[in-house]
Parts: sequence; C-alpha cells; structure tokens
Amino acid sequence: MSIICFENVSKRFVLHRARTRSIQDLFVHRFSRRQADRAALAPSAPEEFWALRDVSFELTAGEMVGIIGPNGAGKSTTLKLLARIIEPTSGKVQVKGRLNALIELGAGFHEELTGRENIFLSGALLGLSRQDIRRKLDEIVAFSELEKFIDMPVKHYSSGMHMRLGFAIATVIEAEALLVDEVLAVGDANFQRKCFERIAEIRDNGAAILFVSHQMADIERHCDRALLIMDGRVIADGAPMEAAQQYRELTKRQRADAPDFYNVEYVEFQVPEQMRIGERAPYRVTIRNHSHQEWIGEQGSGTRMVSVSYHWLDRYGNMHQFMGPRKILPRNVAPGESITIENFILPPQQPGNFLLELDLAAEGAGWFGAHGKPGPQIAVSVLPERGARHNGDMQEKRMEA
Repeated sequence: MSIICFENVSKRFVLHRARTRSIQDLFVHRFSRRQADRAALAPSAPEEFWALRDVSFELTAGEMVGIIGPNGAGKSTTLKLLARIIEPTSGKVQVKGRLNALIELGAGFHEELTGRENIFLSGALLGLSRQDIRRKLDEIVAFSELEKFIDMPVKHYSSGMHMRLGFAIATVIEAEALLVDEVLAVGDANFQRKCFERIAEIRDNGAAILFVSHQMADIERHCDRALLIMDGRVIADGAPMEAAQQYRELTKRQRADAPDFYNVEYVEFQVPEQMRIGERAPYRVTIRNHSHQEWIGEQGSGTRMVSVSYHWLDRYGNMHQFMGPRKILPRNVAPGESITIENFILPPQQPGNFLLELDLAAEGAGWFGAHGKPGPQIAVSVLPERGARHNGDMQEKRMEA
C-alpha cells in the first residue's frame, strides 16, 4: 500500500532580484533625470525558477527511500511539499496517515525555556496532550542523553544538544510517514548510530521513510531504493549503489564541462592532519573568485548560492563520503575578491588513511574546483573513536583537555 505518492509534481518559484538600496539610492532614483541612473537602480524583472518538474514516485509501508543530488536539485523542495510547508504548482502530493518531519530539529525551540519546558511546548505543537507528553517525558530525556542539562535554558545548548532533543521529541510520536533531511550531521558517531537504530525501529513498525543525505554510505547502507534528482527531475530510481554511482559519474562530467563561473583559486587552507571518529574538527580555507561573475552568498537572491564543502576519498581515490557540512558564503564575492571561510569537518565512520578534498558548490549546478578540476587533496589519518576496540586492542578513553 502506498503511503507517500508524488504524481507529476512541479514546483515553480518566482525570483525577485531587486538589489538592496539605501536611502541615498532611493533619493537618486526618485529625482535623477538621467535615464542610466534610474535604470541602474530600478529592480530587475522577476525570473521563474522551476525547483521540480514532473516528478513522480511512491513509497510503500516499511520502505526507506533515499534522495540524492547536488545542492539546489530539488531535494528539500520535495520534503517541504510532503510536509505541506509549500504547495505544488501542478500535480498531486498524497500522504496517507500521520507524517513526522525531521527537517530542522530544534528550530521551534524557545531559547529562554529549559529543555524540559521545550519538550512540553514542542509536544503540544505536534498534537500531543499534556498527559501524553508526561507519559513520554522520561523516554525523551533518556534518549536525548541530556539528563544533566534538561532543566537548563536551551540557549546554552550546543547544536548537537539541540539536535538530540529535537530528534528524541520528533521520533517518539507514532506516524505512518517520516521525512529525514540531513539532521544527523552534527551528532557524534555513537548518537548517529543510535538515531539510525531508532529510524530502523520506526521502519519495522511499518512507516514509510524518505531520507535525504549527501552521505552516500548512509544511503547505500540503510535504504531500499534511491532517487537521483538533478535540475528538478528524477533521472534515476533504483538500487542505492547504482544511483550513487550514476551520481558520481554525472558530477565528474560536470567538472569537465565547468564554465568560467567555477574558476576558483584556493589561496590557503588549514585542515587537521589527524582526526578521530565521532569528533569533529575545525578547518579554514581562503578562496579567490577567478571568474568573471559574482558569487552569490546569503545576502543575494540568486539561485546559485555558492558554498564551501569537502569530500572524503579512500586511498584509491574512490569517493567514500560524498559531501560534508557546507558553509554558504556569508556575503557576495566579486571577481578577483578573496574570502576566508571557517567550518568543521566530520570524519568517516571507519578508521584509516583518507584524502580530504576541498570543494565549492553552487545551488543547482553541482560542485567544482579550479577550472573544473578537483580542489586541494590533503592526507588525513582517521583514528578509532575513543574507548572503541580496534584490531583487537582497546583504545584507552581519555577526556579532551
């Protein structure tokens, strides 16, 4: 029986590219007699952007389907349509039964309230009665592993603590369909494993699960099928390994055909030489725009917002994990201009020697390096997680200084 059904769904957005204007700009626009001045300050005509075009697929009870594709391909739009955050321009979206969405965990938390108070607040927003919340309270707190911090205001929580509490609240409610969108990236290895075990329980109870991730290993390990979406269209629907391989081949082809827009120089970068499973590490990279076009950051309204990310390759050069947490440029970067970005790295889920490859990504246009070539590749040694047994030896658990 189909729980989730997309039938010839399309979604169109209208992009308004009006520039932000100061009071001085508005004064000049109002009183200037020069047509060139007025034209330069006038807003440009709106542009149509089709996030999805004629997309069709179904999920049955107990089935877990992954969605893969580059940034801006339409993955998050698909989830927002299912969650009724937005409505389709054409086509039908159907969900039978209750739907839970793990899209932005903790986004609805009140920062001044404690974790316990936010459990009651979030539970009420999800339709639970106060009695139901009391009955599930101990389970939520235990799963989140926040017993010592549950009566602390969540404004003092880290991003990982937000995620833990949000995941525990959202998954305690029984539902026929579950949406998961890259919400586990900030958790440590042990908690990620725990989350996937909870998702497996929900699946065994008959829920249909739609899982969006840039981590190909997770898609291949946990999903029954995978949908490859590019440019708003489903171009593959089948075995996860086959869809992932097709994705890798297409992105390699995009690099070879990369236009001037993607010409970047990696001026300087600082990444760790050694990491440990379950522990993220900071990195820093300075890039220069060598193209003839402006790169759009969060202040822009274009469809190609540029972000910094990374990939993990094994010792043979094969993609091990496709994309790490991305950092959208905090501002627009003009041709010839440089910018320094700081973010964090999550290691692979197995120890060994890997290559960390730095990359940029553009919404709706895949990822790229200098002149379409790969970005810098840095050798990184990934150690077993603290306290884990590896090759028959127990690693001594130590507290970080």
